[in-house]
Amino acid sequence: MNLKPLKQCVLVERDIQKQEGLIVLPKEKLFSGVVKAIGPKVEELMVDDHILFGEYSGQPVKHDGKEYLMMNESDVIGVLHG
Repeated sequence: MNLKPLKQCVLVERDIQKQEGLIVLPKEKLFSGVVKAIGPKVEELMVDDHILFGEYSGQPVKHDGKEYLMMNESDVIGVLHG
């Protein structure tokens, strides 16, 4: 990826749930996604980590026709394992 986050920022591709061609809006205010790139000062996350974050975390970014969120590492509230 040629979009590199700075400092403690991470670039996240949000998980979008689909059901029979429709986007399902989550009832909860907790979202998940996959880290696609990290800044040089990110300490606890790695590329491809599946993370949890709040509804208002991050700023939308479009790159190469895809939508991402750019957020601070501190906006991430958990890493999903398993």
